[in-house]
Amino acid sequence: MLPVDLPKTITAVGGLGTAAFGVVDAIKPLVKSINRIGLAGINATIAPLIPGAPPQQKIPETLEANWINGTDLASQKAIAKSLIKLNLNADNAGKLADAIGLSGTKAASFKEAADKVAQGNAAKPLSADETDAFQRFDFAVTALLDEAYQRSDQVYRNYTRFLAMLVAVVLALAGGWMLHDVKDVEPWYSFKNLAESLVVGLLATPLAPIAKDLSTALATAVDTLQLVKK
Repeated sequence: MLPVDLPKTITAVGGLGTAAFGVVDAIKPLVKSINRIGLAGINATIAPLIPGAPPQQKIPETLEANWINGTDLASQKAIAKSLIKLNLNADNAGKLADAIGLSGTKAASFKEAADKVAQGNAAKPLSADETDAFQRFDFAVTALLDEAYQRSDQVYRNYTRFLAMLVAVVLALAGGWMLHDVKDVEPWYSFKNLAESLVVGLLATPLAPIAKDLSTALATAVDTLQLVKK
């Protein structure tokens, strides 16, 4: 391979990676489990924070719909936090206190605060201890949701990249087979041909986001070196 051909090769390999991501995105309606990748981690975090949630609230279903539709992560966390607070009352405050690590007087103050928050404007203002306990609850929920959504988003991105890599490898193998000439000395499934297709398929998805910039930079470098040698 001549150095001058390298930018074109990188662009082509990156294009294969882009096509592989497109295939994965296109099959999501057929393989619905792809959209639910990472959702289990969110549900595991949310479950202890919505004890005794009435069926009509459908909190897990709402969070699942937002996740599948690709709603902005910040908005998803804000919605989840609002639903958790909406479900807060004196009856489940004890379980929530255990979930976020409140105990003793803090747990008791939090239960009183939860009762007042559930009553809304009809309740008395929160005392200093109740305000402190409720703020601790708010901070803990924020931290838990942030960790859950960030981890789940990372899991989703890693799995979809892996799926795209598999698609790219299959496409590269198919391309290698289609380009094979029956008159060639080596069969299309020879080690050399398979190795070339595998390397192209494995490099396609990592190169996809940077292929254009990298190929442009290499082309510029080659042009510059050619001018210098002259």
